[in-house]
Formats: sequence, C-alpha cells, structure tokens
Amino acid sequence: MREWLINRLQIPRLAVLNRKIPKKAFFTQADLSTSEKEMFTSQIEGIYLLSVMNQQSTNIPIYQDDEFNYAEVVWIFVELRSDKHINRIIGAVHKSIPNPVVLIMSSVDGKILLSTSHKKLNKNDKAKVVLDKPIHTDWFNPKNEDTAYIKLMNTMVISKLSFKNFYSIYEDIHHWIRCEELIQLVGTMPTNIDNRKKAITILNNVQKFRKEVEQLQQNQKGQHDFGAKMDLHMKIRIKEQEIHSQLQQIKELC
Repeated sequence: MREWLINRLQIPRLAVLNRKIPKKAFFTQADLSTSEKEMFTSQIEGIYLLSVMNQQSTNIPIYQDDEFNYAEVVWIFVELRSDKHINRIIGAVHKSIPNPVVLIMSSVDGKILLSTSHKKLNKNDKAKVVLDKPIHTDWFNPKNEDTAYIKLMNTMVISKLSFKNFYSIYEDIHHWIRCEELIQLVGTMPTNIDNRKKAITILNNVQKFRKEVEQLQQNQKGQHDFGAKMDLHMKIRIKEQEIHSQLQQIKELC
C-alpha cells in the first residue's frame, strides 16, 4: 500500500523515505500519556515516515510569520491492528511531530483515512507549537475507482497542489481533506479550487444550521405547551428546508 500511495500521489522521489519509525521515538518526542503509549503499543502495527517534503527535495519555499513556521511537510503512514480509539491515535501522532503532518492511517482491510492539523507557534515559547483540532476523512478504499473518492485522490496528487510555499501546499491538502465531508453529504465533491472554496463556505453554513436544528429539537422535547411545540416545529422545518437548499447548491458546484 505504501509504495502504491507514493506512486498514486506522485510524491517527488527526492522527498520519499518510506522507512519505519520505532514507536518509542514517539514516546520521547511527545509528552504522551500512559494510555496513549498503550494505544501505540496495542493498536498500531507499524509507523512509517513516508516522505519529508522540504526545500531541498521539492524546491518549495519555506513559510514563516508570527503564527506559522512551515519549513517542510511530513507524510506519516500508520498501519493499524484495530481502529479503536482512532481519534485519540490521530491526535497523538499529530502532537508528536512539530512539523505539519499529512497522516495516512491504514486499516487491516485495506482502507485508509487521511488527516491534517495546522500547527501554530506558541506565543509564549516560539520553540513549541499549538495543535489545531485535527480533521480526518472517513475510511475509504483508495484503489476503488467506482466511487467519488477517486476525485479526492486525484486532487491530492502533488503536482496539482499549490507550490507557492509550504503553508499554501499544506492548506491546499487540508481543504481537499475537508471536502471529503461533502462526499458523505451529497455523494461527490468539487475538483477545482474556486468551487471548493464556495462549497466549504456552504458546508460551514450547513453545519451551523444543523446545530441550530439540534438545539431547537432539544427545546421542543422540554416544551409542554402545544402552541410553543408547534412554533418550534415550524422553525425546525424552515431550518431543514434551508439545509436541503444549501446541499443542492453544493451539488451544483460539483
């Protein structure tokens, strides 16, 4: 799978390492809890440094400002024995490496998920970073070309990404991974950057409306007055119609 992904994503050969990393290296690199160390030992079969894309291997400029210091992008491949505690494992891997990481998790049945997490400089200690909440895709078979996930794999091909600097290329990957949620919602995703930007904006609105619907439903459950219940019901219907309209707009962008 690792070699196949390297070829499928067209990772530059000068940036390819594809070597195994001892699990203990993560224990010393990051401040992992006892339970996180246990997860690495019991749930992970192997961890591989798939690629280090730096200025020497890719000729991409580094990026540095008051918030970010991106001099390279690291690709990590993790073979799992089990997908238990997957969110905790994703978080532990991201916080173990100070550089921006494109994380690929592989399940025992040949599926993968992709994850990213931006890392900002710690304002009190520039030698440390603050981890954004990681995002990740659902599990999918990257070799199955009969699903919308072929669009995701095509957009992730390295030569199609932004080469302005390391922040822009990582941000590009991050947004394409975010688009996977659109596949779950409408069965497809956009393949150009302009439509991607519009679709993500609409996706944010959909998520906002869904939270509002959940809150209205909670309020409705605790309401005993029939008139108030009907009023809340109508508000829920209006929000649901708006969600449907927003999803139709996303489909048109795909």
